[in-house]
Amino acid sequence: MTDGPVTAGPVTAGTVTAGTVASLVEELRAVGVPVSVGEHLDATRAVAHLPLRSRAVLRAALRCTLVKEASQLATFDLLFDLWAAGGQDAGEAPLAGLTDAALHAALRDAIRAGDRFLQPLLADEYVRRFAGVEPGRAVAGVRYMLAATQAAGLDGIRDDLLADGSHSDGPHDDGLLAGGPLTNGLVGGGGVGGAAGPGVQGGPGVPGAANGHRGAPGSHGGAGGPRASALRDRLTRAAVDRAIDDFRQLLQSAVRRALVADRGARAVRRTMGVQLAQDMDISGSSAAQSRQIATAVGPLAQHLARILASQAATRPSRVSIRGTLRRAMGTGGVPFSIVTAPPRPPRPEIVVLCDMSGSVSAFSRFTLDLLTAMDSRLSRLRTFAFVDGLDEITGLVREARAAGRPLGTMEAAGAASLSGRSDYGRVMRAFARGPARSLTRRSVVLVIGDARTNYLDPAAAHFAEIARRAGRVYWLNPEPRRYWDDGDSVMSTYAPLCTRVEECRTLRQIADFVLSLASESSPAAA
Repeated sequence: MTDGPVTAGPVTAGTVTAGTVASLVEELRAVGVPVSVGEHLDATRAVAHLPLRSRAVLRAALRCTLVKEASQLATFDLLFDLWAAGGQDAGEAPLAGLTDAALHAALRDAIRAGDRFLQPLLADEYVRRFAGVEPGRAVAGVRYMLAATQAAGLDGIRDDLLADGSHSDGPHDDGLLAGGPLTNGLVGGGGVGGAAGPGVQGGPGVPGAANGHRGAPGSHGGAGGPRASALRDRLTRAAVDRAIDDFRQLLQSAVRRALVADRGARAVRRTMGVQLAQDMDISGSSAAQSRQIATAVGPLAQHLARILASQAATRPSRVSIRGTLRRAMGTGGVPFSIVTAPPRPPRPEIVVLCDMSGSVSAFSRFTLDLLTAMDSRLSRLRTFAFVDGLDEITGLVREARAAGRPLGTMEAAGAASLSGRSDYGRVMRAFARGPARSLTRRSVVLVIGDARTNYLDPAAAHFAEIARRAGRVYWLNPEPRRYWDDGDSVMSTYAPLCTRVEECRTLRQIADFVLSLASESSPAAA
């Protein structure tokens, strides 16, 4: 469990009371993180016995007692930062006497040396001086963060540090570029292969890989040759990028402290719209939210699989004729006891039609990720992508899952996009004349799209033929229901032909739908 860069703040283990823990629990419950009374009591007892006045230890203790799922960690960390934040007291600005040029030089030196004490103070000063925080304004701080980041000139500092790394001569370098606190985890002190060999000058705290004979005449880039030199450069870039990202996080924390000091943690949480990944609107999610949603797909799929497995035990069992007759042989052929077959878990055969046009592609991709992560619970899963053409991508989905990577939107669209404009009518005609012929009464057709046809023929008759051949047809529409049939939407044309139509915009709604889908028995088996 990583704690990220050290952040300044007034809340420490020694200052936490039962009331302050209760306020954090209340905030967690407000955004949907379930915290029981027992867990609340455990957290209160834990912080009462913490031996250190350390914010990192406090965060770890509350994580262990209040968070049960990995998908909730990002939300907890954000709420903890808001809850533990606090602005500087009036007149408390230890770096206020520095000029802008001196402040920038101090920042560059602090990042280069990996100074974890000075960097939070520099972040506070940059926010105080350059963010332009407007007291009382209900904002999430995005503009403040951009202003402070631009003033800090982090891209320029990164270029300077990389240039310093490419011209460093070894023993005289320190901090970031010579095995300081930021690079000890990347390069071992013994050089590229382990122990220091001939020609590699390690020295205390100076990794051999980073501080050997660099630039010696005829050495071709150091003791390890070109490969060692390339590895050294990659490690240097990684260390510099990590240091810059850490300071960006410190700036973000400083902005949050300024907002909390101005309006309070609860008001800031409401303005920021803090949510669990399962409750975020997929179609309107930002890049950071999309990463949180993608991280939550795997644990959610495992959770659904466990629920489906438990549902199988509660399904009605059928009489086992063979087992009953075999047992009856011991009682002269008289069946005194009935043997039942173990219940089988529901394993529907699903055919998915995914609209990969720009308006709903993100929702379609996350739905596919969840279904493919659960394919062990499905007897068969076929996937088709469409925009104004139809293309089967079942193989691509399996390859992406086997490789452990998400399926790219452009990769999934492939041959399914001809002009780039949705044409549901053309897609329904192509599906009805081809893949729909293999549908059976055990098949479940799942359409994911907004039913916006760009005012083209929706081919309702062909969709009716698909519904007639399949056992069930479901439609997931990521648009709010109030927008259905608005403009070029023809949802009301398709809806009467479907078994069920759902407004589905979040991972939680997708999960609820998958549970209902997999737990229903097919008409043929009823």
